[in-house]
Amino acid sequence: MTSTNDINNVPVKSISKQKILLIIISLTVLSIALVYQPLPDNFPQPWKYRFLSFWAHIFSKLGYLGEKINLFDRIHVLRFLYYITVGCFQIRNPEHHLKIYDRRILNVSVRIYEPEELDHMDKMPTIIHFHGGGFLLGCRETYDQVTYALANLTRALVISVEYRRVPEHYFPAALDDCTSITYELFKNADKYRIDVNRITLAGDSAGGNLALVITQSLIQDGYSPRTACLIYPALQFFDFTLPSYRLYLPRSILGVINEENFLSVMSELSESKVKVTPDILFNSHTSRQDKIRLHPYVDAGKYLPISFPFDVDQEGNEDLIPHLKFLISPKMSPLLVPDEQLMKLPTILLFTAEFDILRDEGFIFAERLQSLNKTLYHHHFGTTFHGSHLLLYGPLKFDIAYEMVEHIARKIRENL
Repeated sequence: MTSTNDINNVPVKSISKQKILLIIISLTVLSIALVYQPLPDNFPQPWKYRFLSFWAHIFSKLGYLGEKINLFDRIHVLRFLYYITVGCFQIRNPEHHLKIYDRRILNVSVRIYEPEELDHMDKMPTIIHFHGGGFLLGCRETYDQVTYALANLTRALVISVEYRRVPEHYFPAALDDCTSITYELFKNADKYRIDVNRITLAGDSAGGNLALVITQSLIQDGYSPRTACLIYPALQFFDFTLPSYRLYLPRSILGVINEENFLSVMSELSESKVKVTPDILFNSHTSRQDKIRLHPYVDAGKYLPISFPFDVDQEGNEDLIPHLKFLISPKMSPLLVPDEQLMKLPTILLFTAEFDILRDEGFIFAERLQSLNKTLYHHHFGTTFHGSHLLLYGPLKFDIAYEMVEHIARKIRENL
């Protein structure tokens, strides 16, 4: 005979299990919905990327929240995230025969990677490397994997420059540090055992920007860098309506390349720390006169297969124009120069990525160089994202990262 208690307990247990299962399913669906974002076909390791992007986005939001309640500094949260993602997975393999040491040159910190077989050489082929990170995140630690790999694969001397970053230092602090180091190495190449005829300037993102700006400056002053290696470089801060900006900025690439952080960086770069408003994404930071003068250099309708209308008669935001004038100078936007200046450039090694707000300015740069019959090697990584070459080791390792670095190193070696 079945007791009343037994009868009552059975449905309770059954309902309880059903509820638990329903909660688990609901949480799983919710997690997938939060993490999921559409990606291009053949995107490498898409779910790893989605989780990386999601958690980076969460950390970014927590950083803003903590900053608003004066709990901690958002920038330090993002830098810590950057470090634990890539910076703490340093590789030191004795079989690679590299000497690695830090020093100061003209009061700027650098990290030097020297292949041991160069000990007997009076003049070493050299790569001067400027890290990326939007002028505020990267450092020689977070880029150690890449600079180490470049030194090992190219067997050239690699000098990684630790320049000043925003928000502690505004423009042109980073450029001044990198320029002073580079000019010192060119002027006193014998002192540093550097072959002045075999120097490559290299960098990605903000570092690519610095590499090209300094290359242009060196040429104007009579120096001759061998090549400039630009990895998804930031080349212009004039037109933020390019298709790649419109397409990818709202999608929060890596969780931190989003509109909120973009506006913050633009503000922190300026000496006045002006509050940059979202209308900058429609080019409100430039005057009508500047639009007419500079638009031919980045004319998407001329250089890209797809473009959006560009209104050269649109007047800008008077609260932004005087504070952000530096953004459209050649020292910040090296693409905004006449063809005569591009003609003087050395061999350019240009690498772009599909999932990147900077994709189209790279394409425009390549088209302009090709129209001038300049020596250019342009390789487009069609199934990956901005910054992916950094993820060489650790739990967030992407297989394509080593393929990218190996490809980049091979082209530097062939042209150095």
